[in-house]
Amino acid sequence: MHKTPLRPALLLLFVLVALPAAAAELPAQLINGPLPQPLPLFPADNWWNVDISAAPVDPASDAILDFIGRDRGMHPDFGGNAPNAPEIYGIPYSSVPGTQPLVPVTFVEFGDESDDGAPGRPPGYPIPEQAKQGVHWIEGGYAGSADVSGDRHLLIVDRDNEILYELYHVRWNALASRWEAGSGAVWPLDENRRRPEGWTSADAAGLAILPGLVRYDEAFGPDPIRHAFRFTVRATNGHVYPASHTAGSTAGAPPMGTRLRLKASVELSGYPAHVRRIFQAMKTHGLILADNGSDMYVTGAYHPAWDNDVLNPAFRSLTADDFEVIELGWQPSVQPPPPPPPAEDCIGSDTVLCLGEGGRFRVDVTWQTADEAGIGDAEPMTDDTGYFTFFNPNNVEMVVKVLDACGVNGHYWVFAGGLTNVAVSMIVTDTEAGVAKPYANPQGIPFQPIQDTGAFATCP
Repeated sequence: MHKTPLRPALLLLFVLVALPAAAAELPAQLINGPLPQPLPLFPADNWWNVDISAAPVDPASDAILDFIGRDRGMHPDFGGNAPNAPEIYGIPYSSVPGTQPLVPVTFVEFGDESDDGAPGRPPGYPIPEQAKQGVHWIEGGYAGSADVSGDRHLLIVDRDNEILYELYHVRWNALASRWEAGSGAVWPLDENRRRPEGWTSADAAGLAILPGLVRYDEAFGPDPIRHAFRFTVRATNGHVYPASHTAGSTAGAPPMGTRLRLKASVELSGYPAHVRRIFQAMKTHGLILADNGSDMYVTGAYHPAWDNDVLNPAFRSLTADDFEVIELGWQPSVQPPPPPPPAEDCIGSDTVLCLGEGGRFRVDVTWQTADEAGIGDAEPMTDDTGYFTFFNPNNVEMVVKVLDACGVNGHYWVFAGGLTNVAVSMIVTDTEAGVAKPYANPQGIPFQPIQDTGAFATCP
């Protein structure tokens, strides 16, 4: 990385001169990298994405909440880096290109209920080579070769072919020179593919994990979160739709697949904006019981920028009594298409640039090294150009501009360049159209200039 102060004008000149004639390709493997657009993952009528705000309450709602404990506070089972490195809070996910090699996985626990690979594709999982010895690729934070306990989920998205691969109890067995896992499931993201009845997945309930995580990019994004969240309780009893697998028979306990809904009467105005966005999704899409664990623990994705000094007390302020259990096994008869996202003006801040025509394009940047991470500090330069500093206000790392080229090719263009080799994730959002475009640069690779002349086909 470069920590020598740079004059922004000189940096801008360098970037404009250095940009190649074609847009840079996305880098290969990335922790918490770009996901296939548009979000949410899976079709709008998938069980993770349906609107349950009008679903009926189950007659057993009071009994289930009594079992959990009505005064049991909710807890965010996610965050950033833990005090004992390389441990982390939450579940990371990996984004890989369609060219990522597929490697075989030996299933040592639930092989008869596991997928050898994606439907219609060669067997294997696109596990990044870095996951063998590198940290933060696998739940818990330790490398694949580490001899540690825990669920050790590994979630991988093939962003080009739009396929989700998930593994449970994964480890790299160096002696046998092979990847091993307890179970594995593969999910084409353009289908509502449910597991065979009675089968597990990488999760106890037989569901996919990634679509149910609270993610940093959504919490701090411009749009509502349009999916349910995964949660746990201490014991379960059987399963109901959408779950496919039973992992407990405790009398009085809720079944896997139980949905909780935050009551419409719960007031959210006093919470920070990103927390309100999370809690509103609990009213609209709810929580789905997916595993045995601690009561009212809501699962999220690892991200080094989460602030648990904000999250923990906010979540704890809501108890099980603030929720209701919707009809067990409920399915909508006809699911209407989701409404278009409401138009929101871009509001610039210390970490947000508002560029382009009328400042309609919001630019958010996060960065990460092997030892630290953070949110880029934004500095506007002109109506269409600004730059970001990472480590201190004098350390300019990247510059970005959004150009109105509607009269040239009917698109808004995105250009960016930088003097850095840290991992960078940038999201540009057209706040009028509700369309977002992710860009990323991996750790250890000099920043690859971006010249995206087809970024947004949202011209008037």
